[in-house]
Amino acid sequence: MTLAVLGIACSPRRNGNSTRLLLEGMETAKAEGHTTELVYLSDLKISPCHGCNACSAEGICVIKDDILKLREKLIQADRLIIAAPIFMMGLNAQTKIIIDRMQPFWALKYLHHQTLTNPSGYERVGLYLGAAGLKKPDVFDCGEKTMKTFFHMLDFRYAQPCLFGGIDQAGEINKHPTAFDEVRKATQVLMKS
Repeated sequence: MTLAVLGIACSPRRNGNSTRLLLEGMETAKAEGHTTELVYLSDLKISPCHGCNACSAEGICVIKDDILKLREKLIQADRLIIAAPIFMMGLNAQTKIIIDRMQPFWALKYLHHQTLTNPSGYERVGLYLGAAGLKKPDVFDCGEKTMKTFFHMLDFRYAQPCLFGGIDQAGEINKHPTAFDEVRKATQVLMKS
């Protein structure tokens, strides 16, 4: 079975540590014969949510920007791999903007009781890949709670994430002894889920 795998690189650095993890995951999915598409948030023009609640009426956002393209890709994906760094003990701003802009999905699902997705019939599963400069044991707590909510809202089962602390400078993930192997294995499990 061939799955549609969407990867979203949320780092503001085009070649950041979390993006490097994502590239490894996407290559693994592609090598196993799945269809892959990679989106760099830094290439999109996405405004923050205005908090106007207009989407509550019909599940349609009044802001017309690149989020519409991303929403369509999210609807069609069987698997989602999202790579986002931690800034200041939470998800970085680029990631949080797209999560906040999913409010129309929330309105459709919870206010209008509509099915959000048109999957190919497979259970949808999502994987979060993250890197943080700090090594604190709770550095991913806030970001992971938000990511779990995001996946749940979009009807993706949350897979075991791959999260790496103490990774700050660009390219530092390349020195991690197990990171890429962990991402390969997690992606293989994701494809079989």
